[in-house]
Amino acid sequence: MTAFPKPLAGKRIIDLSLFLPGPYAGMLLHSFGAEIIRLEPPDGDPVLRMSPDLHRILHRGKTIERVDLKTPQGQARLASLLDGADALIEGFRPGVLARLGFTPERLRREYPGLVIASISGYGATGPYRDHPAHDMSVLGVAGYFSLPSELSDPIARPNIRLADVLCAQSAALSILAAMVQADKTGQGCVVDTSIFEATAAPVLLSLLARDDADAPPEQIGLVMADSAPYRCAGSGYVCIATLEDKYWAGFVDCATPADSPLRDPAYRTRAGRDADKPGLARLLADLFLTKPREYWAELADQHTLPITPMWRGKELLSDPQMQARQLVRQGCDEHGAFDIPTYPAAFDGVRE
Repeated sequence: MTAFPKPLAGKRIIDLSLFLPGPYAGMLLHSFGAEIIRLEPPDGDPVLRMSPDLHRILHRGKTIERVDLKTPQGQARLASLLDGADALIEGFRPGVLARLGFTPERLRREYPGLVIASISGYGATGPYRDHPAHDMSVLGVAGYFSLPSELSDPIARPNIRLADVLCAQSAALSILAAMVQADKTGQGCVVDTSIFEATAAPVLLSLLARDDADAPPEQIGLVMADSAPYRCAGSGYVCIATLEDKYWAGFVDCATPADSPLRDPAYRTRAGRDADKPGLARLLADLFLTKPREYWAELADQHTLPITPMWRGKELLSDPQMQARQLVRQGCDEHGAFDIPTYPAAFDGVRE
């Protein structure tokens, strides 16, 4: 039977990072077989105190040592682990690792094949290089709020640590690419990445393609009344995304009576729906309030429409697609069994 691929088996990665971006990047690389050895400070990773369950998920299968890198003994331990290692992940502010005695020059000289991944808030250069950074502060300055997502233009943080997660995924891909290059050439490199850059990159993908970025929300093409969440009867919500005219036609055909104003010919095209966003939003809000979330979800399923229930809390774990795709599996450590997210891709049908 085909097994989940472990192309990084035999690779050793030393991880000095704390909180989420670096550890999550290491978790992704561990999924592909890399050995991850973490050196945490004597009092441990702050995540262990903030959320023991998250710490357990992030660091499953990793080796964790408590080491004081400010001491000669701790520095000697790191040096010994770097001998034969393939990559080093560090999440200090720029310059801190050098002050601990591990300058780029020393690392290049003593460990020429080593990939050094420096994950900071804003990168090793620029006016923000020494600024403290966490998910929320980076979201603002990296432009996350530069384009509205709804007509009401609510300013609210994402419901996940989005900037941290984007950085972790970008860092893991960069580390993987750098290790492939090191295998070919025998020479490592410094991967200088940041939460700021990883967040700004997808923002720029949308922002640079828009001529209407500074217009009111109702005049921005990305903001659509029929691509939004709506409250249903009761306490549930649905998300509708009838971007294409064919889906809009299918929706009004099965969901509205013959005299519904939503059947106005003006709404049949994307341009027509966008020409009256506030009015269309009011009509949709009134419609969805007439039935519970379950009704709309079943209707969408019957007619193959892009309308989905909005899950709240751990309702998500009962989603049939979530279960069919095996996005959660059971892990086990010295404390017993626990649920973990699997890697978000299958290889020849096999999950992690």
